[in-house]
Amino acid sequence: MSTSTFSEKTFQPERLSRKSKGHTVEIEILPNLGANLSSFKVDGQQLIYFSQDRLLKDNSFYTGCFMMFPTPCRITGCQYNFQGRLIKQVKNGKDVFIHGLVRDEPFTVSRGDNSLLCSIAIDKGHPSFEGYPFPCRFSLKFTLLDRGLEVSFKYENTGTTDAFFGFGMHPFWLIPGRREDFFIRVPCDNVLESVNLMPTGNPLPVAGTPLDLREFRCLADLNIDNAFWGRDFSSTQAIQYRDLSRQLTLHSSDIFTHMIAYLPPKEPFACVEPLTCSPDAPNVYAKGKKETSGLRIVKPGQSLEGSVKFVVTDI
Repeated sequence: MSTSTFSEKTFQPERLSRKSKGHTVEIEILPNLGANLSSFKVDGQQLIYFSQDRLLKDNSFYTGCFMMFPTPCRITGCQYNFQGRLIKQVKNGKDVFIHGLVRDEPFTVSRGDNSLLCSIAIDKGHPSFEGYPFPCRFSLKFTLLDRGLEVSFKYENTGTTDAFFGFGMHPFWLIPGRREDFFIRVPCDNVLESVNLMPTGNPLPVAGTPLDLREFRCLADLNIDNAFWGRDFSSTQAIQYRDLSRQLTLHSSDIFTHMIAYLPPKEPFACVEPLTCSPDAPNVYAKGKKETSGLRIVKPGQSLEGSVKFVVTDI
């Protein structure tokens, strides 16, 4: 068992709620835990699985909806090449292999009428700068909708050199009942070939394979941990709770070109994740697989923005 490095302050939430058109939306954000979305309720129905106990027992087992920046998922050898420069992904002197550098960092927070703005600035002296030596500001805005939530981001290159950008959300969607009543859709034409969960950059068509999730599939039939690419922008990621007659739809802006489905058996959650790039994106990009990597290069003074809306409807 790991010794926890978290404090009581880590788990102090910022709460926001809204009543509109006969519906209630409530969220909790943990600004001191990487702006983790630890609770998301629509009309009293919890949609997010978050376990503080599991995190305290295992410092690497994050749940909720944590934010993966600047490198979603895994990095080969905890290092990458960028524009001829070999960079070790290190923080506080320790190699960081998975899920980026900010999921345990404190964000500043400010409140609006129906929103929370969480921001982090990375520069010399910040722990994340060791593994991502590119001055920047990264902000997340959580805005309550009539029956859902919009999470928008803004990345600003505040340095004097090119920087790369990658971002992903890792929501643990709660399975409220039977797996047989839980269905998912991932509208991508390809899965990324991988070796030991590390993508090579080669796309493989999902048609005719067990990884074809372009139409709704029952969770009880699935045990998947794969990255997908080749998004059908006319469709959406979605989850159906058929026992509740509800659908949760993820309306992602076009910058979210990749998706992950992590669907482990015998767990009370399923992860359907929007990403702006592939796992190991800097290394996939360096291999010449620029399109399938999804990595963005941001010039000094430039910025990137995008958003995902989580919307509940009746079915």
